[in-house]
Amino acid sequence: MRIVLFTDSLGAGGAQRQLVGLAKLLKDAGEDVTVLTYHCDEFYAPFLDENGIRYVLLNDAQRALKRIVKVCRYVRHEKPDVLIAYQEVPSLIACIAKIFNPEIKLIVSERNTTQKIDKVLKIRFFLYRWADAIVPNSYSQEKFIKRYCPKLMDKVTTITNFVDISKFCVPQDKKRSAKPIIMVAATIFNSKNTLGLIEALGRIPVSERNFIVKWYGYSERFEDYYNQCVRKIESCGVGDCIQLLPKTLNISECYQQADYFCLPSFFEGTPNVICEAISSGLPVLCSDVCDNAIYVHEGENGFLFNPNSSASIAEAIQRILLLDENQYMKFSLKSREIAEEKLAEDIFLSKYREVIDRL
Repeated sequence: MRIVLFTDSLGAGGAQRQLVGLAKLLKDAGEDVTVLTYHCDEFYAPFLDENGIRYVLLNDAQRALKRIVKVCRYVRHEKPDVLIAYQEVPSLIACIAKIFNPEIKLIVSERNTTQKIDKVLKIRFFLYRWADAIVPNSYSQEKFIKRYCPKLMDKVTTITNFVDISKFCVPQDKKRSAKPIIMVAATIFNSKNTLGLIEALGRIPVSERNFIVKWYGYSERFEDYYNQCVRKIESCGVGDCIQLLPKTLNISECYQQADYFCLPSFFEGTPNVICEAISSGLPVLCSDVCDNAIYVHEGENGFLFNPNSSASIAEAIQRILLLDENQYMKFSLKSREIAEEKLAEDIFLSKYREVIDRL
């Protein structure tokens, strides 16, 4: 079967991470797989090369109309059996391509939890009538579709993210650091609430700041927000306990070195980073939003907080740092147990194969 996986770029985002992972799983299962993009950001290109997966970048496709035309022409020329689109704009374009190429089977994927109805969303949901299947990666988004566009529900199958649980694993000699590391992996951007976390750190007494937060997520694209965060660190006097770092391909090593994981975002789909963190056996602090409570059980493998309250975030940090060694190991084992139960590759692939076979 010829399958094309389509997204905007191979940038260092969670959607791209899942897409290239799905490409590998489908190729390993014997399918003919190609990844198609239109923006030249090749963070995950080495991964595709290592796994022998074809990658096509549509050149000169920066303008919206030209992009649509090029994708439609590509689909018409290549004639894939199945087209799988990740992210909002690629899903819109894929639906237009389907109108002109009705013989292909189209799966669109919702990668976040929508917060409000707007004009673009109405257009997207209108065009989804041409999709053969809609795959949200969170039950929160499934509920949103059911509430605002129930006519689409017969096409909806929720498939949460997967993790390579052999790669993201618990080190055999795992011990907490003398100065604990709280890791964050998310773009330094407003929706991820970097400023809220910095404010929370400022609420913790200096005498209790025997830890370091390492936030991997700097992006030139959001330089203004990053600069706001730098100023906030200075004004809150917390430069000794937080580092804002670039994104990294060696993310699994960062989990191995960390003692805890934190994600203070205002909303999520199914966060790759929480999935990877629990697979790595890390106790987790995160916002009590969307599907997060499926993976972080209060008082069992982490603590949930209100992302709109710096006091709530600070309290959660203080609570998790007070775990004794026995409690810490129980939290770590519970994280790994949840990951093995919910996030294995074979579960993810089998669900996608069921959708494909049904089409």
